Amino acid sequence: MIKELNINDDIKVLKLEILKENLKQDWNLDTDLWNEEFPHDYRFEDTYLQLSFILRDFNIDELKHLISITNIFDIKNYNHDIATLINNFVRSCVDYLNHEIEGKSEKYFKKFDKNNNCFSYEKKIKIALKKHKLKYSLFFYGTLRAEEVRNAVIGKKKYDICEGFLQKHKVYKVKNANYPLIQFTNIKSDKVHGILIKDLTAEEIEKLDKFEGTNYFRQFVKINIEDKLHDAQIYMPKKILIADIPWDFDYWYKNNMKDFFSKEFNLNGVK
Repeated sequence: MIKELNINDDIKVLKLEILKENLKQDWNLDTDLWNEEFPHDYRFEDTYLQLSFILRDFNIDELKHLISITNIFDIKNYNHDIATLINNFVRSCVDYLNHEIEGKSEKYFKKFDKNNNCFSYEKKIKIALKKHKLKYSLFFYGTLRAEEVRNAVIGKKKYDICEGFLQKHKVYKVKNANYPLIQFTNIKSDKVHGILIKDLTAEEIEKLDKFEGTNYFRQFVKINIEDKLHDAQIYMPKKILIADIPWDFDYWYKNNMKDFFSKEFNLNGVK
């Protein structure tokens, strides 16, 4: 049975898990092999493999989703079609790499057309995954804690909302602005309170990313809800933003939200 994966597992770990569960091989490759352009000196069960090439355009969310829906022990969520695509994709990649290593990449593309080469299979997996509706969990600590702001950004909808906190972080007001930023402190007693919303769609995430703008990026974290940890993401600031005084959501909601909407709110990137 697939072990429980931490949201912060890196790309290599997730790819190895997908290979192990779908090809039924005990893939266990070291970091040096992972970073090699083409591992000429490494052969595993008579195949060459370049992990950085496999599923190269998939992010952590997508890789974790692929693992969850190709877990043969989870009959309820198991997706045979996607598992078959992964099998065909990986084996096609191995075939391509063997041709590339031998200097016969042109022969590979003559043998396999745009419908059954390794690049086409990756696109097919992406399309199948979109149909499976990938879901996200986000923890909101700032303006998006307010229902008014969420409704304006992603629309009115009944969400599964839980109150919780994130340890080892603090929230500050952005200098000369009416919205906050969060900072990692590495101090266990520091807690940031907010709300966790699960089952956000890719379309909603796209709207949120656009609203947050270029000064924020999504970071994986663990949220404490009633002493249980939940995987989620938060919007972390880039270094261009300057922290001011500590952020007080209740004060902002009562006194500054109106100014935020009139001066800084923008669906194409908060000002």
